[in-house]
Amino acid sequence: CGPTSMAIVVSSLTGQTIDPPTMAEWAYENGYWCSGNGSYHTLIPGAAKHFGLSCESISPDEPQKLVNALSSGKLVVALMAKGHFTTSGHYMVLRGVTKSGKILVADPASISRSKQEWDLFIILNEARRGASAGGPLWAIGKGS
Repeated sequence: CGPTSMAIVVSSLTGQTIDPPTMAEWAYENGYWCSGNGSYHTLIPGAAKHFGLSCESISPDEPQKLVNALSSGKLVVALMAKGHFTTSGHYMVLRGVTKSGKILVADPASISRSKQEWDLFIILNEARRGASAGGPLWAIGKGS
């Protein structure tokens, strides 16, 4: 889900199409694969930098900063803990915010969750606290 989330972000923001298998191969070749656990948290800022994108950390305690990032056209990779999106750990992309303040997601594991509008505080409450590499929320935009 980490490489797929970054494939979504890079393809959306750069105009360069990177599919999930290509991103997964890049992640493996660059040391971001964690055997038995998926991807290291460093994948998100590392891939953003490699593909010429900016990456800024957002704390789950900064709801307005998250809304501002989405409102300005940035995508936010979210590392989620147990809850609505996963039973363990899961990366997904926050892709926008509605006029009523609901969060739109691109969830690599679920088309149905990707079609729903989510309450901001569900996202913030279920974001994985204690994530490394600036996580659990990374706002990614055009330009480094």
